[in-house]
Amino acid sequence: MKGFSKSICAGAAIALGGTVFLACSNKIVGALLFSVGLLTVLVFGFDLFTGKACNEAFLKKPGKLVLIWLGNLIGAVLFGLMISIHTDLQTTAAGVVAAKLDKSFLMVVVDGIICEFCIAIAVRGYAKAEGVGRYLAVVLGVMVFILCGAEHVVADMFYFAAGHANLANADLYLFFLAATLGNTLGGVLWWLGEKLTSKQ
Repeated sequence: MKGFSKSICAGAAIALGGTVFLACSNKIVGALLFSVGLLTVLVFGFDLFTGKACNEAFLKKPGKLVLIWLGNLIGAVLFGLMISIHTDLQTTAAGVVAAKLDKSFLMVVVDGIICEFCIAIAVRGYAKAEGVGRYLAVVLGVMVFILCGAEHVVADMFYFAAGHANLANADLYLFFLAATLGNTLGGVLWWLGEKLTSKQ
């Protein structure tokens, strides 16, 4: 139960980052402040799907990754529904959701891969770097994926909840399948690349 709680907290932490992004009219400032979500996850040791998808120990335990995904979903959705009482944020989130649903399945997969590379840079950089460098890796990793318009499946859970997305829309489920697939593929590719280069 403790592990699942850490997944729920991670979803809420990313949702907090998404909230400040929605509240900022300046995308660069919003992308910078969004990093509070991932920093919270790393500092407090929460379990985030995208943070674990590039980790060999979790890739070998897909069942654990699924549980983390579900916990993240609960945390992100509950937080999203809570902040949706702010009509301006709900309206902004609805616009974000509409733009995401306009993407093709393949585009969402590719954007998911790009996002996971950025998250791997942030998470692995935080683990390997020292001093200010570890925090810089997190902030830059987050800013790059946000400004690229890449797809972070947990952040998307938040946006769709905050924007009151229509659950009867089949495209919604295809979107999350594609985003999850992209993030997972990105994690596997990163892990393979890191493993191969570490042997040289």
